[in-house]
Amino acid sequence: MKLFSSKKKIAIIGTMLTTMLAGTIAYAATPIKQDAYYDTFKLVVNGTEQFISDTALKPFIANSRVYVPISTLQNLGIANVQWTPAATGQAASLSVTPKGGTASGEVALYQQQLAALNTQLQAKESEITTLKADKTKLEAEVDKLKSSSSSSSGDLSTRDLQDLEDILNDDRDFEEFYVDSTIRDIGFTYEVDEYRGDVEINMYPDIEITSSILSTLKTDSVARAFDSFIEDIGEEAERKFKDSDVIINLYDDRERNRPSEIHSFDYDGRLRDTIKDAR
Repeated sequence: MKLFSSKKKIAIIGTMLTTMLAGTIAYAATPIKQDAYYDTFKLVVNGTEQFISDTALKPFIANSRVYVPISTLQNLGIANVQWTPAATGQAASLSVTPKGGTASGEVALYQQQLAALNTQLQAKESEITTLKADKTKLEAEVDKLKSSSSSSSGDLSTRDLQDLEDILNDDRDFEEFYVDSTIRDIGFTYEVDEYRGDVEINMYPDIEITSSILSTLKTDSVARAFDSFIEDIGEEAERKFKDSDVIINLYDDRERNRPSEIHSFDYDGRLRDTIKDAR
């Protein structure tokens, strides 16, 4: 059972109290003993359930009637209560008047609603904090599993790949290849990456390798020197990645010019291809 269960404003409740309790009540009555039953219904004021722990202030049911202590109405901001003890020649009196007008009643209503919303907000914030902690924990577990998977699958270190790329691009032994007195040098820019557990090295020349230049590279004396040049690159890669094979891709132009691959060399401790096979 709910008392004041509808969301009526305090001003309306005040009107009810004015009708029922306005003025000063002075009386003498014979006490009546009766059984009181507590916590058998909810007390809802302006849409907000009230929780009262003090038995002296709790509403109760007695003799099939609902009783709400006047002081409880005052504590809930519904009415002003004034108790005057008995004096010589004058009976005790209880004065009850509605508390506040319409505006103050609305303020009290909104304050109660805000208090209820703040309680809900605090609960949600606590839930969000818990969820964030769970998210952080799961992310850490995912990172741990990724790291473990990476180690077990033999994935290559990004840092080591970058180190190899820097060596190839900075070391004079790999920066250029001398062809002959006519073509002279071909400079190269290197890009190093991983491909299915192998080291992949892309070579981009600083000039376009035309069919004429490629023909020169494929002549016996130049081809032997160029294959040796490629083999040196493979050996350098193997120093850092002992358990991986090396794939060296030769392109016909600079990377920005969208070059085509001329030939791919495989190195697994020895060079398995020759520039003579390039097409």
